[in-house]
Amino acid sequence: MRILACCVLIINVAAGTAHAQTINDLQIQLGVSYSTDNGETPGGIWFSRWPVIVGKPLASTFSLGDNCEAWSVSSRVGDVRDDATTAWNIETTPIRIVHGAITFRLRWVRYAALRQQFDQIPLDSSKAFRIPNEDIELTLLPGESSVVDTVRVPAGLKTVEGRTCRGSASIRVSVDNYPSEDNDRRLVGADLWLVERLSNGTEARRSDVSVRGLPNRPFRFYFDRIVDGKVSLDIYGILVARPESAAMAVSVETRSHWGDPSAADNFIGPQRSVESLIKVKPEEIVEIPLPKLGEGPFGNRQFSIRIRARQLR
Repeated sequence: MRILACCVLIINVAAGTAHAQTINDLQIQLGVSYSTDNGETPGGIWFSRWPVIVGKPLASTFSLGDNCEAWSVSSRVGDVRDDATTAWNIETTPIRIVHGAITFRLRWVRYAALRQQFDQIPLDSSKAFRIPNEDIELTLLPGESSVVDTVRVPAGLKTVEGRTCRGSASIRVSVDNYPSEDNDRRLVGADLWLVERLSNGTEARRSDVSVRGLPNRPFRFYFDRIVDGKVSLDIYGILVARPESAAMAVSVETRSHWGDPSAADNFIGPQRSVESLIKVKPEEIVEIPLPKLGEGPFGNRQFSIRIRARQLR
């Protein structure tokens, strides 16, 4: 069993090292939406780049036609729909990938012109009316997104069903896991033990849990509540397991919450969160010592979490 010092864990989380140049379990997606009487509505058009290859740019062209649902996307620059009123040339270039977060350069130009003006226009062309020309750098974790551009839709524009478009249409970029949650057939499992080291040098196992979930996606764990007099301690958290060639990269966010559950403030007591990043080989058990709470009846008690993680299928 390996024991990791908390200070090392904190340094690792803050620093990190880049993953391989090609990542097969992440994707960068561009999607569209528009506003109607029913609020914000996804446009049902997505452009995804997978696998993510650091340093390799990928271009796409989005175009919006004569109703707010009339979106099209193409992997060819300048390839827009016949009734286009607005179009975007968008280029994404991954720069680095650290602990599942992708940093990428997003370069885009919005065009407002007639159909014939879009044909074969490169990203740097000045032949069309451009509003504006953006070159930005973003860092997103899976599940995070950012608006690329928003345009006002013409007054009176309708959807195919006759709903009135309200205000704007947008393009948004996001980072997501690959494959999607509905299509991922892999499964990972983790066994966790909450252990307390006693003042006489012995240890006591306070709670055991086993959890299963999809790789690269967070799943929660909860240890049994520990009671000392009128004060209770809850230790729980979020675990993400990323399979690698010879090990499992596991990030653990451990949360501690203690106080009097019978108090009038509905158990609103001190809370603490600690993030750890470890690598676990098959059948290996790794121990993460938790920092002492520093106050209350649990202030000087020493707890740790032991983890065994593996890919089940």
